[in-house]
Amino acid sequence: MRLHPSPILPALLIALILPLTTQAQDEGGWVSLFDGESLDSWTVRGGFATYEVEDGAIVGTTVEGSPNTFLCKGDYADFELEFEVKLDDPRLNSGVQVRSHVYGEGSERPGVVYGPQCEVARNETGTAGRFYDEGRRGQWLAEINPEAEDAFEDGGWNRYRIVVQGDRYRSWVNGVAASDFTDDLDDRGFIGLQVHGIPKDEGPYRVRWRNIRIRELGPGEEPGGPTPPEGFESVFNGRDLSGWEGSPAYWSVEDGCLTGRADGSLDYNRFLVWRGGTLRNFELRVMVKVSPRGNSGIQYRGAERPDLGEWVVTGYQCDVVSNRPDYDGMLYEERGRRILAHTGEQVVIDTEGQPWVVGEFPLKAFEPGQWHEYRVVVEGNRHRHWIDGHPTVEVIDLDDRGRSLEGVLAVQVHVGPPMTIQYRNFSLKHLPDDLPLITPEQAAIPSDARKVAPQGRDRPRTPDAD
Repeated sequence: MRLHPSPILPALLIALILPLTTQAQDEGGWVSLFDGESLDSWTVRGGFATYEVEDGAIVGTTVEGSPNTFLCKGDYADFELEFEVKLDDPRLNSGVQVRSHVYGEGSERPGVVYGPQCEVARNETGTAGRFYDEGRRGQWLAEINPEAEDAFEDGGWNRYRIVVQGDRYRSWVNGVAASDFTDDLDDRGFIGLQVHGIPKDEGPYRVRWRNIRIRELGPGEEPGGPTPPEGFESVFNGRDLSGWEGSPAYWSVEDGCLTGRADGSLDYNRFLVWRGGTLRNFELRVMVKVSPRGNSGIQYRGAERPDLGEWVVTGYQCDVVSNRPDYDGMLYEERGRRILAHTGEQVVIDTEGQPWVVGEFPLKAFEPGQWHEYRVVVEGNRHRHWIDGHPTVEVIDLDDRGRSLEGVLAVQVHVGPPMTIQYRNFSLKHLPDDLPLITPEQAAIPSDARKVAPQGRDRPRTPDAD
C-alpha cells in the first residue's frame, strides 16, 4: 500500500514507518510475496530440501532421501497469483501449491502437504500448468489445453499466472491458457513452492522462483489480464472491448481473446481502433491466431477515414496471412502504396516512394490455427517486424510525402473467405518521440537492388529450408 501522509505528519515518522512495510500493496492491489532478499514469513513443510536466496530469486535444492518439500506462505481464498520459475535441470519436477494444507499430528500422514498443485515440468511432459492433487487423491484434476503442452521453455524463466475463484481454477504458462476446471474440496489454504523428492544417487537439482506476487479477489471481482513485459502497457484487458472502438458485428471478446469474425460477405476491410492514443515510435508485442485461409493485419501509425466507409483505417500494416508465407508479417500500406516489403525482404523506400530490395531474410512458414507472437518495432522511419522471434521485414522509408510518423493502432478483418482472427497478450511500449530519421545519405540504395514486385505481379516465394 502506498502511504499518503497528511501534511502535518513529520517526515521523520514517515521514514520510521516505511521500513516496517514488509508486503507493499501497489495501486492495483498486488502484494509481493518475496522481497528478493530474505525468506522471512515463509515456512518449510513436508521434507528437508533446502531453500535460499540467490541473485534475487528463491532457490530450492533437492536433498537425497527427502520427501517432497514445500516453502509455504499465507492463507488465501480467492486470488490471482503470478510468478516466474526456472528449472536449472529439466530432470527435476516441481510445482506450486494453492489452497493447500498439512496433515496434523495424530493423522496417518503427519506433516505431509496436500492440496491442488500447478505443475512445473520440462517441456516434453506436456504437463506444465496442469493441476495435480498432491498428497491426497494423487491424480490429475483436469486435462490441459493442448495449445499449452509446448508452452514451457526448458532452461529459461517461465511466466505463470494462476486465478482461483470459488471452485474454479485457471492457469497460464507464458501467456498460454493451460487449465480451466472446477473442484470444490478446498475453499482456502496456503501457497507452497515445491522441491520434489529425487531417487537415490541423483541430483542435487535446483529450481528457482522470482517476481512472486498475489492479488486477493473479492466476491465477484474480475481478475486482471496477464501482466505485460517490463516497460510495456497492456492495451487489451482480456475481458471486454474497453479502450477499443469498432463494429460489434465483427468484433467481440471470446475466451479472453480479442476476436474478429467475418462471414465472407464483407465488401471492404473493417477495423477495430484502439482509443488509448496515437503511436509514434514504439514496440508492440501480441499473440495472434488466424484461421486457415484467414487474412488480417495490425495497423499502426494509421489514419481513420470515415469518408471511405465505416471503420476504415489507412496506413502501415503488419500483415497476418495464413496461406502465403511471403505475405505473413510483411509491411503493407492499406489504401496507399500497398506492398512496401514482402516477408523476407530488407527494403529501402526511395524519396519518390519506390521500394527497393537491398537484402533478404530466410523465409519461414508459420502454421495457421496456432498461436504466434508478432512483434513490431518502429523507430523514426525504420520499421521492423518479427514472428516468433524470426525477422520478417526491415524497411527504411525515405518517402517524406508518402510516409506517416504518427497515427492510430487498429486491427483488421479482411474481405474474402470466412475468417476468424484472435489477439491476446497485447502489449505496447512507447519509445522516445524524438528519435532521429534515417537520411538518404545513410541508406544509400546499391546499384544491384531490385524493385519490390507490386501486388498482382508478385509470385509467391517458397519458404527456405530450416
